[in-house]
Amino acid sequence: MIARQLLFLFSALGAINGIFLAVYFFSRRPRCLADCMLGALLLAVGVRTAKSAFLYFNPAIALEFRQLGLSACLLIGPLTYLYVRSFLAGLAQLPAGQAWRWHLGLSFLLIGIGVAFPYTAYRSVWNLSSHAIHVFWLCYLLAAARLLWQSRRAWLNDGHRMATSTMLMLSVFAGSCIMLTAYASTPFTSYIVGALSFTFSLHVAVMVFLLRKEIMTPADPQQKYRHTRLAHADGLAVLAALEQLMTGQKSYLNPNLTLAQLAKRAGCTQAQVSQVLNDKLGKSFTTYVNEYRITEAKQVLSDEPQLNLDIVAERCGFNSSSTFYSTFKKVAGQTPASFRAQSSPAARAISA
Repeated sequence: MIARQLLFLFSALGAINGIFLAVYFFSRRPRCLADCMLGALLLAVGVRTAKSAFLYFNPAIALEFRQLGLSACLLIGPLTYLYVRSFLAGLAQLPAGQAWRWHLGLSFLLIGIGVAFPYTAYRSVWNLSSHAIHVFWLCYLLAAARLLWQSRRAWLNDGHRMATSTMLMLSVFAGSCIMLTAYASTPFTSYIVGALSFTFSLHVAVMVFLLRKEIMTPADPQQKYRHTRLAHADGLAVLAALEQLMTGQKSYLNPNLTLAQLAKRAGCTQAQVSQVLNDKLGKSFTTYVNEYRITEAKQVLSDEPQLNLDIVAERCGFNSSSTFYSTFKKVAGQTPASFRAQSSPAARAISA
């Protein structure tokens, strides 16, 4: 009896942890599409895991709750694919785009059809459809695997040590594969295996990522450059390399640009880039990048005043419109709409 209770507790804990981790990734700053997709994936899998745990230990639960778990499966495959895709787009410095709306739209359309034909009234149909749902999930996993193979040079980091975020992405993908295998093999194993596989795979990977990130964060910002001081000439060389990346290649247009990525492209360490930005320009990495983005946004607003501000924000490397508005006002001292009004041909004609 005690063993059964512990098994239930361990399974339910996986679902609860998934929901809390989803909230973390949804609220993480700076916000990016990959984090949002990972948060949504953890939420969907948490719901599915909760349903599996409760159904295994209480087969008499409401049929609506069973339908909720099956509906969540329609989201796990697409969200796994979209998370991998958006992460790889960030590595390649490509805009995330809006294609994710179509993939999730298809899933929600299927969920809506399920609402119109509920489990309570069409139980036999739903039991048969579970196999189709698993095939739907599998198709998206195969699409994600294809993306990983095609971009393997990027996430393998050219033979260097693999980044923690890349390890997390691969672990999440593997965890989704393990979950599908566990649920598809239910007739030969046990229904609770899916919930347990989720706890062991996805959550362990995410928690290791968070703990490792915490360990790598310097405890004393005043000490982080103590042993990495650059000579004046070397500092100017690093600054020139950064300027070339920002003005020549427009690296700031990548909404997921990180300090590690910029340092790697400049051929130096993260500490050296931070030191140069602080010593030579008196700016943080975020401020340095955002100033380039706002300059780009001003140019776009002047050249194409008809564009929607959300499109301008995405085109200039911002992950969200709210961040774009607040950053623009902080850097330019006015809102994007105010700047566009002043920069319009009519306003320029009047001032002339």
